[in-house]
Amino acid sequence: MEKKLLAIFDTDILYASRLLEHFKKSAWDGFDILLFTREDSLIDLLKYQPLDILLYGGDALSKELPEENIKYVFYLCADMKQKEDKQESIYKYQAAGKIASALLSSYTRLEDRHEKNPVDDMVFISIFPPIPGPEKISYAWSYAKELSNKKKVLYIAFDLLPTTFMLGVENRGQSMSELLYYLKESKSDYMDKFKSYLNYSEKLTYLTGPIHGFDLLSLSREDIGRFMDDIKNYTDYETVIFYLGIYTEASMEVLGRSNEICIVTCDLPYEELVIKEWERQTELIGLPIKKLKIDRVKLTTGKLLTVS
Repeated sequence: MEKKLLAIFDTDILYASRLLEHFKKSAWDGFDILLFTREDSLIDLLKYQPLDILLYGGDALSKELPEENIKYVFYLCADMKQKEDKQESIYKYQAAGKIASALLSSYTRLEDRHEKNPVDDMVFISIFPPIPGPEKISYAWSYAKELSNKKKVLYIAFDLLPTTFMLGVENRGQSMSELLYYLKESKSDYMDKFKSYLNYSEKLTYLTGPIHGFDLLSLSREDIGRFMDDIKNYTDYETVIFYLGIYTEASMEVLGRSNEICIVTCDLPYEELVIKEWERQTELIGLPIKKLKIDRVKLTTGKLLTVS
């Protein structure tokens, strides 16, 4: 696969060099990265070579730059007020890792807006903790982040009492609650609004939890079945991961429709007893355990993974 091209421009040679060094060590595997500290050199390149991303350390693009050869421009802003004035901008004087992460998240968001053909072999993965906990959420988020480096992934967390400790940002789930409202009301255009509800963490696309857990409890099997069908028919994700922190008819429908199921527990005897009871109840509703593709993951109590 042909690599995409990212160019970094800043006249501060030391700053730009250190930023380039970090980018080459981070999650930009699919990109060739170029550094420019003189604008005339950047102009010469753009005369014959288009760029996918230009990370530009300046107030405004020079009129001599052929903008038609730049797909996306992101500005490195020296102060927060300047950042607010520009739509695609990143605060310049923060850790290089945060700059790289913010740029990759914004790039993924912009690319996700383009209409593409649905994927024929979309895979649904359910991560189900019979007893929810921070270790399980940490595992699910880390798994989704790792997989997003290889595939186009959508991560959806169904949690009655959602928190944002894995995201590092405050988000009260307006997106998911509104989306579920339109889904339950059978609004014909709700998938047209779908992309406006999405969030991005580097290469991973995700939906935050709802404003209130009751929004999830109101979902029926039919609701969630239609939601999964619409994701498959109208989006181009290669893998969709559900974190099922609830045990309802809707969550069981997700499990029954999933290509892969990961049962996540901690190393506690009580959790093994809960698993056995869940298996018994699953058989009672006509979902044969032996026919499901289930993997078991046992985590250490209190140990959180660190992928952010």
